[in-house]
Amino acid sequence: MLTRYIKPFIALFIVFGLIVCMVLAYQFYSVAMKPMAIAGQKVVIEVKPHSSANSLIYDLYDRGLIERPRFLLLLIRLQGFSSHFKAGYYQINQDESATHFLHRVIAGDVMTESFQIIEGSNLAQVSRRLAEAAYLSYDPEVWTTIKANYPNAEGLLLAETYHYAAGSDAKQLLQTANKSLLTYLDQCWQTRDGGLPYKNAYQMLIVASILEKESALIDERKIISGVVINRLKINMPLQMDPTVIYAYGSAYPGKLSHESMKIDSPYNTYRYRGLPPTPIAMVGRASLDAAAHPQANKYLYFVAKGDGSHVFSRTYEEQRQAISRYMHGEE
Repeated sequence: MLTRYIKPFIALFIVFGLIVCMVLAYQFYSVAMKPMAIAGQKVVIEVKPHSSANSLIYDLYDRGLIERPRFLLLLIRLQGFSSHFKAGYYQINQDESATHFLHRVIAGDVMTESFQIIEGSNLAQVSRRLAEAAYLSYDPEVWTTIKANYPNAEGLLLAETYHYAAGSDAKQLLQTANKSLLTYLDQCWQTRDGGLPYKNAYQMLIVASILEKESALIDERKIISGVVINRLKINMPLQMDPTVIYAYGSAYPGKLSHESMKIDSPYNTYRYRGLPPTPIAMVGRASLDAAAHPQANKYLYFVAKGDGSHVFSRTYEEQRQAISRYMHGEE
């Protein structure tokens, strides 16, 4: 007789158990596996050092990204993850579940950002952009480390795109860019053409920075590099406009005139012979290559044609004619 009552009870218990399992499975899916509600927008979560599981989960909940935070906390604690979160900035991916996101936080899969050091940009411009860079801590004092034994840090970063972990310090980025510059500069110095009138690699870097500013055309930079060589060898003033513009800094009037060319500065290569004391811009690999491997030529002059290219001349008379044609519009 007892068996007659036990069997239905067991069946009822099994059914109840299945229902509970289904409810728990649904809860698990809706909390742990269901994609978070980011609606296509960029959502960035900051996990601060020593953040608790509670603060992180309720941050997601307060943003409307998840439901039932207590259930998710329970799952985290059951898996022993509550004290394994790594600090940093994390972007929630499209269609990403809460559990997948939390596993990335545990793994330290922080968001990465990029910073481009633009060819021809100067120290002041790079500094301003670093201060405005997203998720990057920047202290201008870092330049003291970069410049080392040089007069200043101008030109001591290789112009390329660098990636950094969101929330990191700019010091590591700048040290990487500085190391890249010094490594490639040394490579170019060791493989440079013979007979170059440079005492050291730093002087060659100075020339590379002038080439970077003088022409956007890579093929022309080797020609201009040859012009620089020719002028240095006969102790002729370099007369490079970008060095004068650099001398003015933020006070540059926007256009060089006969009067503005008289500025008394060691960077004014119209007044002072030889190279300026430091580079005038950050350089890319092409300009370093051009400085190390100039095109042998007999040109002493060049003038902009107005289309981004230049016309080169051997004599001052040829230069005067080129100036009349391309700057004054004479035929």
